[in-house]
Amino acid sequence: MSLTLITPPVSEPVSLDDLKAHLRVTEPVEDSLIAGLGRAARQALEARFEIAIMSQVWRLSLDCPPATVISLPVAPLVSVSEVSLTLNDGTVTVFDPSAYDVDPGFSGRICLKAPHGYSAKLGALKVDFVAGWPSFAEVPEPIVLAIKILAAHFYEHREEAGTDRFFTSPQSLSTLMAPYRRVHL
Repeated sequence: MSLTLITPPVSEPVSLDDLKAHLRVTEPVEDSLIAGLGRAARQALEARFEIAIMSQVWRLSLDCPPATVISLPVAPLVSVSEVSLTLNDGTVTVFDPSAYDVDPGFSGRICLKAPHGYSAKLGALKVDFVAGWPSFAEVPEPIVLAIKILAAHFYEHREEAGTDRFFTSPQSLSTLMAPYRRVHL
């Protein structure tokens, strides 16, 4: 299994002005740093909680997919662009959208309606999908606050690289992000 980001988000959910206000920074001297910390905070939350905060296009490649249900590893699922089977000889078969059902949202899965005759010897099954909230106005407020808090943490602790601090983050992140945590059974 591999997961590849095809199209990253075109904007950030928290503007530079909002980050600077949260940090109580008024001078433009560190604008580039603060914008980078905001981007890093978003990416860290996305990776830790398996979510896409802003709309993004991903490709999931499976060497050995399940028979009928494919759970997508990034939420919230908005849509599926394409499901295809690439054979070892390079032949690509694109599934007709009527051949599968899409369960959008945080469950993020595709249910194949009929057996697809897949074998690992044949090639790889690929799923291109869109995940994330379509605009910054739709991103839930707890996630926006979590980005601000984590960016502030990065800003205040940017020089500390000891092993005891490398993996620390503010306790409030777990509380803010709890409703968006994906549970794997």
